[in-house]
Amino acid sequence: MSTFDELRRKAEQARAAVGELADRQGDKAAEAVDKLADTIDEKTGGGASTVTAKVDGAVSGAIGIAQGAANAVAQKAGEAANAVKATIPKKPEST
Repeated sequence: MSTFDELRRKAEQARAAVGELADRQGDKAAEAVDKLADTIDEKTGGGASTVTAKVDGAVSGAIGIAQGAANAVAQKAGEAANAVKATIPKKPEST
């Protein structure tokens, strides 16, 4: 396996790992915000539900943006590995 094949394989592994991490951590953060919002609503008798809904929406939006960015970076890493490999001249085959 050539160095660039190995680089491409590692880029694909990194892309998968980053995507999985972003999904997992994003889910944890969203769950924590939901629990916090429920606790605040419970303590205030729903008086702060407008604020907690806005915070929940903002956090969900930020998590989505972060997950999209992580996936885009990983995708670009794979594309870069492919582009570099494509520019390297192939060795002539021995006969």
